[in-house]
Amino acid sequence: MLFAAAYGTAYAGAAVIISWLIAAVMIVIVTIPFAEFSSMAPRGGISARISYYSYGTYGGFLSGWALFLWAVMIPPIEAVAVSEYAAYYIPALYNGTFLTPYGIGLSVLITIAFVFINLAGISKLGKFNSALTWVKIASVVILIVMVPLIIFHSSNFTVPSFIPSTGWKGIFIAIPATGILFSFGGYRQVADMAGEIKNPKRNLPLAIGITLAVQSVFYVLMSIVIVGSVNWSSLGVAPGDWSAVSSLSSPLADLMKGNLASLTGDPAIMISGLIFLALLFAIYSPLGTFGVYLTGSSRIIFGFSREGAIPESLGKTDKRGVPVYAIVLVAIVGDLFLIPLPSWESLVNFVVVAAVVNFALVAASIPIIRKLHPNIERSFKVPFFRAWSLIAFVVSSLLVYWATYPTTLYAITATLVGSIVFLYQAYRAKWKNLGLRNSIWIPFYLIGLLFLSYIGSIATGGLGILHFPVDVLVVIVYGVVFWFISQIMAPKAPVGDMESLIANAPKEEPLL
Repeated sequence: MLFAAAYGTAYAGAAVIISWLIAAVMIVIVTIPFAEFSSMAPRGGISARISYYSYGTYGGFLSGWALFLWAVMIPPIEAVAVSEYAAYYIPALYNGTFLTPYGIGLSVLITIAFVFINLAGISKLGKFNSALTWVKIASVVILIVMVPLIIFHSSNFTVPSFIPSTGWKGIFIAIPATGILFSFGGYRQVADMAGEIKNPKRNLPLAIGITLAVQSVFYVLMSIVIVGSVNWSSLGVAPGDWSAVSSLSSPLADLMKGNLASLTGDPAIMISGLIFLALLFAIYSPLGTFGVYLTGSSRIIFGFSREGAIPESLGKTDKRGVPVYAIVLVAIVGDLFLIPLPSWESLVNFVVVAAVVNFALVAASIPIIRKLHPNIERSFKVPFFRAWSLIAFVVSSLLVYWATYPTTLYAITATLVGSIVFLYQAYRAKWKNLGLRNSIWIPFYLIGLLFLSYIGSIATGGLGILHFPVDVLVVIVYGVVFWFISQIMAPKAPVGDMESLIANAPKEEPLL
């Protein structure tokens, strides 16, 4: 929350508040499809499995591979967040841009600790996270209420203006490129639980609305606190130079510290206490998320293994239903990403693109699955499903584009590397029907998005051949065209036995 609110100001300035609100709408659009699929097949790792039934083996593998990249990187992202904030007290952990070897080492130790917590049993993790959730909520409320009572520079919302110099494109770019969209990642888990909610037609929209409203209020208010806490003279930059805020390793704590010189007496004492609280919150908040996502990521690995995309042994569980091998794999692969991407921002930018690729493919699946499996009971249905599918696919395409180049280069390339893994696994397992006819459009779609990112506006890291808002219109048209291609090339008959998946779920599914 704190990193995203601060980094977002680099692109959107004080209007980062608008970025949060737009992101809330977009995350609803792109994740609602998961609710329908979960209500159809409430099984472990359905997010990684649904594309097999809409695109065939190859398309399902690429969609699952993108989700796999997202899954294994969430835990190290949270570990890095802890290490960067700990650098406030231990400067040797962070050099201002990247983690030092000491910081990477601490992140690895955090990962190992949570692996043992997970292996000890999900129930213990649940109790830990439940207790931590209430502490986090209390901390956020205290910071949101108390900091503005002591420090609040209202002029920051109009210096040089509320809308940044980059205009609306900066507001949109901030959504995927600075961690704002990433901060709403937990919301998708609500949609994933559609199959486990009583009376989902009524309760799922209610759960989604409440979750989204609470998250949005906290995020917007925290952004207001951060923007209002900026003391430009203490940062040594001209008013309105928001890049200085985004470069802080401990945003809210550093901003409050920058105001201490102008405070005396009780206000100074209170701010000192709030600085300590902000640092504690910034450390224990990611720890709670870390535990949840290490567990959730192993569920995705489980689902991936069930489709034969990776060795089935990785989906095995112990007698308590804990997917031991999947948890260890997530930890090891995630920590390896700390070598080329040793900072919170670089990890988040990468993982958002991988996640949104999965969102796009799942969104396009709605009409396909409706046509191929019309008789499967759905306790929740996406309204106006064809229009919703198209809009969600286009929004996902825009989010990938706004993630900025060269992040798109790294993430899309990593996703396409899944094709090599697919060919190896297909050869090893002697797969006969690869489903290329129905899914060969996917790599071309991704390569085309990468090309648009490369020639896009300078604000998104491109060559500047396409300028705002022309670039946005081009991506929208591109998304519409490929959505229709996805529907035209879809299978005409069911791929795989989805009914069997629902009726005969394996008893050893992880208790997640």
